[in-house]
Amino acid sequence: MKLRSLLLSIALALSAFSPVSYANPGAKVAVAYDIGFLGDNSFNDAVNEALTAAKKRYNLVEPFVREVPTNGSPVDRLSRLRFLADNGYNLIIAVGAGYRETVRRVSMEYPQTQFAMINDKAIGQMNVSNIYFREDHGAYLAGVIAAISTKRKSIGFIGSEPELFAGFKAGAAAIGKKIKVVNIPYPDSVSDLKVGLGKIDVGYSTWDGDASVISATLESYPNQVKLIVERPDQYFAELNSAQKVILASINKNLARPINQLVAAALKERAIIDVIDETDGIYGREYSLRNSGIAFTMATSLSKSQRDRINLEVKKFLASPKSR
Repeated sequence: MKLRSLLLSIALALSAFSPVSYANPGAKVAVAYDIGFLGDNSFNDAVNEALTAAKKRYNLVEPFVREVPTNGSPVDRLSRLRFLADNGYNLIIAVGAGYRETVRRVSMEYPQTQFAMINDKAIGQMNVSNIYFREDHGAYLAGVIAAISTKRKSIGFIGSEPELFAGFKAGAAAIGKKIKVVNIPYPDSVSDLKVGLGKIDVGYSTWDGDASVISATLESYPNQVKLIVERPDQYFAELNSAQKVILASINKNLARPINQLVAAALKERAIIDVIDETDGIYGREYSLRNSGIAFTMATSLSKSQRDRINLEVKKFLASPKSR
């Protein structure tokens, strides 16, 4: 009896250190990346990093997980998704709004397959999980950071989205009513951009088309103006030259949704929270509330500054305007 107890104890101890596979033998997960594949310094890389962590966590290997590129053409996107659905991948994650119409079509052809759209919320079907980030929460957070960091008491919003400008202003107002907020419309002429940059010392840029905002800042105000950028939206924020003018970044946390999507698929479930009941949009919203939106600083903050940011975020989330 003592020998049997000893052997049982040893077996239990060894099992605690053995890798555990969460994979349902019938569950297969695929990711269809956007143009550029890996090395894009944007959503492809962010999703790949999150998927790598999920594969390690759930002990996933081929053929249970597969990653495919695209050349961006409608025909290629369509053939890729159909191939994955035909080969039994019951969760297909599509990266970027470029897949929107393809996912809309293929999800109707394969109603038993679950699809997920990263950074989009436009497809109203039960077998499509729209993974959507609250950019207005990011704008509010940027306003708080800019207002705390400015010495000139004049900060700027560089972009063309009225609702994000409103969020940025609200974040700045939470820190100080006397802080001036300059609206710098962009994309616009670079000369007008430089005029606007000359009025501020901290700017929040939502422009993700190219590196022109960073280039203009480096060219005209390399030591006077700092920028708050967005990751992974702005691939050019990873350039070495950009680091000289980057103060902080507002980050969309891809690790959280990718982990949750994979975990749900392995349990033969799906992420289908109601995002928009009227249009039948399902999926999940990621925000400051569930750590889907976060920030990193290029320069260190004092404890009092970080405490103030956390306090204002808590107050914001408790208010109706964060809903």
